[in-house]
Amino acid sequence: MVCDIFTRAQKRDGGVWTDVAMRPVFQDSGYALFGFLANVRNYSAVPPISQPRGLPAGIELPPEDEFDENEVDVPKGYLGDHSFSWISIEELLAFDYEQAVENRRVSRQFGRIVDHGVTAEPGAGRMTTYRDLLGPAFFFDLIELQERGVERVVFGFND
Repeated sequence: MVCDIFTRAQKRDGGVWTDVAMRPVFQDSGYALFGFLANVRNYSAVPPISQPRGLPAGIELPPEDEFDENEVDVPKGYLGDHSFSWISIEELLAFDYEQAVENRRVSRQFGRIVDHGVTAEPGAGRMTTYRDLLGPAFFFDLIELQERGVERVVFGFND
């Protein structure tokens, strides 16, 4: 089963949080990012920047029958159905992405089936940096968020 992330980029306007119209971010970074952001699908067993914080005050989930014209069968403003959280751009920019981390996600074969979502024992993974673990798409998104003046990203997941 696949897990997806759904995001809303926001900034303050006169003290009120408002959505910033932009493409969805963090769509191309994968499960390593999900583990880093909220300990979701954390097959890599990386320490997350934060445990899920829940939805911030003022965020409401959309009615299930109000669909986004750009998405098929996804309600407008949909944020998934679990592990809701948010993170400030300031927190993301302050993080040391050059620090070493063990990526414990491995693939194991069981007969003819290959499971790519296996977590190895501590010490049996591969040492890397958060920068390499998260990949270039994450950093492109982070640059775009900065350029648009986004102050936080609210997100959730679905399976």
